[in-house]
Amino acid sequence: MARRQSRTDIASGAIIALTALAGVAVWSRLPAEVAIHFSASGTPDNYVSKPVGVVLMPALMLATLIVLKLAFRYDPPDVPRVAATITVATMAFMSGIHGLVLAWNLGYSVPFDIVLVGSLVWTVVMVAYALKAEYVD
Repeated sequence: MARRQSRTDIASGAIIALTALAGVAVWSRLPAEVAIHFSASGTPDNYVSKPVGVVLMPALMLATLIVLKLAFRYDPPDVPRVAATITVATMAFMSGIHGLVLAWNLGYSVPFDIVLVGSLVWTVVMVAYALKAEYVD
């Protein structure tokens, strides 16, 4: 009998699929070498071929989803919605980063100081959410 997919699996899968489709949609406008990592000042410091640049983040997202599912199965949180929220939020975060990388490679200005602050805020919010759900609710 086939295992029924949870809403978390469906949402995460949809985010991964949309992330992959975004790269395919802009494929023809991307340079042959795609910047995938940037210094704190916003200067690219690592490039890969276009196929790798388009596929890398969706592949990392899928691997991350598998690791999260295994981790939450091995050590489930006391409040089940924490696992679902953290999983979907992580997929959305990674998708957003991929979108910003694609935008930079398409020639759009990406404010890396705001990206860094946003990443830190996202981390604090996720940790606070998990702690509140586990210890306050």
